[in-house]
Amino acid sequence: MKIAIVSTYKLECGIARFSEVLHRNFASDNDVTVFELSPQDLKKSFGATDAEGDRFIDGICEQLKSFDAVSIQCEYGLFSDSISLSIARIKRLLAANSNTTITFHTVFSRSTSAETTFPSLPRLLLRPRSTLVDFAKKWRTSKTARYELGLFDYIRKNKIKVIVHTDTTKRVLQQRFKLQNVECHPLCYTSEVEKSGYSHESCRQTLIDRLGLDNDSKLVGVFGFFGGYKGFDYAIKCMARLPEEYKLLIFSGLHPSAIKESDTSQIDQLVGLARKHKVLGRTFFMGSVDDASMYRAIAGVDFSWLPYREVGQEASAICSEVAELSRRMIISRNFAFVDYMKFNLRDDYEFFEIGNVEELRLKTIHYDTYHPPTAAASTRDHAALQTRFYMDVLSKPAL
Repeated sequence: MKIAIVSTYKLECGIARFSEVLHRNFASDNDVTVFELSPQDLKKSFGATDAEGDRFIDGICEQLKSFDAVSIQCEYGLFSDSISLSIARIKRLLAANSNTTITFHTVFSRSTSAETTFPSLPRLLLRPRSTLVDFAKKWRTSKTARYELGLFDYIRKNKIKVIVHTDTTKRVLQQRFKLQNVECHPLCYTSEVEKSGYSHESCRQTLIDRLGLDNDSKLVGVFGFFGGYKGFDYAIKCMARLPEEYKLLIFSGLHPSAIKESDTSQIDQLVGLARKHKVLGRTFFMGSVDDASMYRAIAGVDFSWLPYREVGQEASAICSEVAELSRRMIISRNFAFVDYMKFNLRDDYEFFEIGNVEELRLKTIHYDTYHPPTAAASTRDHAALQTRFYMDVLSKPAL
């Protein structure tokens, strides 16, 4: 089959990593071409004009006509800085080939209403600044939801195939928005063969040697771009409640937008917090790492923590990667993580309530009591499961 993937690609981005996995696994039996959504070609914030961006999309659309199947990886910010322009460009891409499937990596309307009510006069008089700021935020999200509804209408009328990452979102799209051709599958990244190359023992020893630690150390890893919603502050606070042998390894870099603005505030805050709680000597900032190094880090630490706050994500790449590779997995009970674990792709893990560092401490110390290590842990070929799913969807006609 001749397959086109339209996506961000070869960037520090979860969707880009996901598309690389799809490309690699499709390419073993198919002719696959990736059409990269370059921010320099599409977004004003990266120097492109609207006219240049439209020409770039039109060029892709012309080429998509010759493919047997098209897979579009959709995050609205990939197509433009403007939500209205993003939706218009996505519609043009969907129209270019009759056998097109769109994967939504974020669905705003899952948790956001398209309606916004102006605040009451008493509230406005009592708290004018906070009320107006809150209203502005709701207006922006409702505006995005309204444009998204227009896209859903287009998808429904044209019977376009849709993939999402959770059963919850699938049911929302089917029941609330009456979309017909909706399937769901979790994000998957590694094959059985790849997992065998990330031995916990060898990856752990590399980290121990690199940091000059003794083998009695207990390595705790957190991952992802710096950002308040990642909950790295919770990790530092919890580390202060754990014995000295526990070490916190932060595998994180600045988001490209933070680099552009030279915004190091997140790093400064975490360093200050670690110093305040007297754990700076046990906190190691490991920097931004490439995909292979990230996988080795996840496999090598003794505990993977994902202490995220709730931000309304449809799915989380790092949650999938940790589930596939980590020795011990402890994650906050936010919606994205709960939905992922419903797929039962991992047997041992622990949830803790968002922000409850005492619960996180307890479940870290007693993890092996809750989940005794087995002599031969089962290995799932996550990437193969995902490839078969995508090929089935791309191959079947829309109803």
